[in-house]
Amino acid sequence: MEITNKIFETLLTKNDFKKKEFADYSKIPYDTVVGWKKKGYIPPYAMVILKDMIYRKKLDEETEKIFKRNIQPPTVQNYNLTKIEENKLKAAFWGTNFTTDDILKGIKEKNQKILKKIEENLPLNLQKQILGKLNYA
Repeated sequence: MEITNKIFETLLTKNDFKKKEFADYSKIPYDTVVGWKKKGYIPPYAMVILKDMIYRKKLDEETEKIFKRNIQPPTVQNYNLTKIEENKLKAAFWGTNFTTDDILKGIKEKNQKILKKIEENLPLNLQKQILGKLNYA
């Protein structure tokens, strides 16, 4: 099957590409890409490159959607902790893989590992304040 310029240009426009972008992506001189229209002939390798370009664009878009979805994980109710209390709680677990939700859940479930870390890293009055809020929530 011979590849016509019409097919090539249709694929470019449907995928929001310009000939200049194609030339940059494929490292083919722009004048050569424009010259294909005059000849009425598109080399087969150009279609292979264009298919790759379209595929990579779709992959990038899908990856971007996935990252946008994963940026903000659903949060558990923070039991009316102030921002300062929440930050100090996070600081107590700095360097670990615990999220705020994990810490709050661990306190609620009386996880000894988490409670011990709180005892070691937070002043007594702040411990009582945070644990009091969580135990009576």
